[in-house]
Amino acid sequence: MVYGIGICKFVDRGPRGWIDHDDALIIGRGRTADMGSQQPGVAVEPGVVAKPGGVAKRGVVVVGAGSGIGAAVAARFHDQGDRVLGVDVRFTQETPFEQAVLDLRDLDAVGALIKRLETDGQGWDVLAYVAGIPGTFDAGDVLRVNFLGMRTLALGLLPVLRSGGSIVTVASVAGLAWQARGEALAGLLDASTGEQVDAWQAQQDPAYAVYSTSKEASILFSKKISGPAWQKYGIRVNTVSPGPTDTPILGDFKKSMGDDTIEFVRSAAGRHGSVEDIAPVVTFLASDDARWVNGQDIQVDAGVIAGMGAGPYAI
Repeated sequence: MVYGIGICKFVDRGPRGWIDHDDALIIGRGRTADMGSQQPGVAVEPGVVAKPGGVAKRGVVVVGAGSGIGAAVAARFHDQGDRVLGVDVRFTQETPFEQAVLDLRDLDAVGALIKRLETDGQGWDVLAYVAGIPGTFDAGDVLRVNFLGMRTLALGLLPVLRSGGSIVTVASVAGLAWQARGEALAGLLDASTGEQVDAWQAQQDPAYAVYSTSKEASILFSKKISGPAWQKYGIRVNTVSPGPTDTPILGDFKKSMGDDTIEFVRSAAGRHGSVEDIAPVVTFLASDDARWVNGQDIQVDAGVIAGMGAGPYAI
């Protein structure tokens, strides 16, 4: 049983398993919405529900919640008592939080999600954008999912999130060249449609890794909007940059970045990162404990990149 609005593909659980449907955005684990009702797409939990002790639950949207780091982030928010809406292109299993199935390449569907969050009356506080695909995918898709989707949701939800809230995007240590790429990325940062992204990418050096480009843009864009977001809306904007992490797409990164690069980082750190290493940093940045942290990119890679930049010191 589900709630449905918007324009995208969704799945429902029927007597014989999951059934595909077209032309709706689901908000899962509820009953099917009455599309003729005054407020279509109202989610299962009405309003802001109190935690034990009387502290209001936060509303948290986790994009990329179907697997990997995103699934761990969504589960961690849920386990600490937040009301979570998980968003992804597919979910392969049931979750304790609501699900919305959404193709981030479809900006009409993204817009429908923003409208739903704006009008559902529940109240939202956090956007955790953890969605990402590796550089083995089409360049246009990489930029749409890894950057344009984040840009669209961040700008669309800034007026929706309650003051004191937070936007946290999971970037990557592959994007740490952003400081030298400001001028080159300017056109991408201003792109608001897939066609504009494609036109920008067509002018770039095809030898430059598009995955790195997408993460550079995510970090730089987040830093650029962090000041205005704080001043106008009281919203903090930060990014988290993991190193190679043991997720279902680690093999794709080995293909796109090379086994030697991935193995070097693993050897220097002693192991690959795990989703349990990354998720707590995301939830921390979204918490009140990080209320004075804004415009930062936090590297989560056991210090490998820091050590490479600063050089070794005998201890």
